[in-house]
Amino acid sequence: MGQPSRPSFERLAPVSDRYASLPVAEAFTWRACEPDVAPGEWYMVAFRSSRLPDVDEAQLSAYDDWAHAEAMDAPGFVHYFKGPTVDGGRCMSFCLWDSRAQAREAASRPAHARAVALTHQAYASYTLEFHRVRRTADGFAIEPYDALPSPVEAGVTTQSPGLDAAPPDLPPNLAPGLAPS
Repeated sequence: MGQPSRPSFERLAPVSDRYASLPVAEAFTWRACEPDVAPGEWYMVAFRSSRLPDVDEAQLSAYDDWAHAEAMDAPGFVHYFKGPTVDGGRCMSFCLWDSRAQAREAASRPAHARAVALTHQAYASYTLEFHRVRRTADGFAIEPYDALPSPVEAGVTTQSPGLDAAPPDLPPNLAPGLAPS
């Protein structure tokens, strides 16, 4: 049956040489790929880094390429963006997945583990960011993965109890308007 079709994020590019210090939503040309990407939701792992001045670029690139090739065969892989290095050795790369679980499974694969082992000898600093990327009829929305949706987005309606009413499971001595004795 073959691999499921993947949305095309190939048109993404950094917006400027400052991209590595911008929020993910502002760092790339998301609108450029809107015509090629149907509505959906993906899990993003973004890797921001500052390379050490004496890093072995050939070794770093080879390990990155091996990890990328391995990821492409993993279930749930959608897209990898290998960011260019800009002033100060700064860079941001990211990988998009169908789900967080699939990204985590792929991170345990051997080539990725070997690439991760290079972090202390290749980078002065790095951070991982986890985002939810949504393509809607209005464009792209990018937010921290663990952000809770608003009650309206989640489809939850809430009704506040009156100020004089205590929630049913609250002991009477802690009911609003009564001081504990």
